[in-house]
Amino acid sequence: MGRIAATGFVGDEGRWSIIHQHPGEVDALFEQEDLDTKVTRPDGVMHPKVVCACGEIDGASYYACSHNRSADDDAPIIVEFDVPLGDVAIDGRDFLYTAFQFARPEAAREALLAAFGPRVLRYADKAWSADDQGKRIALCDLAIHDPAVIEAHHSNRTVIAGRYGTVFRNAFTVVCPVAPERIRSVRSAPERFAVPQAVFSLRDMIGR
Repeated sequence: MGRIAATGFVGDEGRWSIIHQHPGEVDALFEQEDLDTKVTRPDGVMHPKVVCACGEIDGASYYACSHNRSADDDAPIIVEFDVPLGDVAIDGRDFLYTAFQFARPEAAREALLAAFGPRVLRYADKAWSADDQGKRIALCDLAIHDPAVIEAHHSNRTVIAGRYGTVFRNAFTVVCPVAPERIRSVRSAPERFAVPQAVFSLRDMIGR
């Protein structure tokens, strides 16, 4: 805990190495007819590493105490920090990308509206109307970087259940490094916590 308080995050923490791959001008790309992942994820571009974060304590406790806890990582901690909006993207791996690719629109629209705000539906509806999975993924690449979607997701209080049993209200990636002066507090996670009950489940949206 002392090391994080003193040095912040550099991007090598945790068991996964994840990058912040910003696609570019989101509104202009949304109008591009030939949009696909070659556009939103071009080769040969260097991207900063990120640290994963939640915007509220229940999600942070869940990931620290349950989902990411292992025999080797058995001392969960909660780190509270401030970062500018431009350094934040939605972490769509556990919910949003799968919803864009495989969910039934009539089953998913209410959940996306509740958890990501009305702005996300312009991306989701366009994705669901496309036959090409590459375009659906590319549209999600845009959605996770849209500031209005990010802010709505940060304000979300509706619990959603995603892949691999994940349960959370919001999930983000934050560009590293996170300087130590942005760290508000570092503390041990609570010994006991109640996993919040999900209102919407990704499994229900992709099932028949």
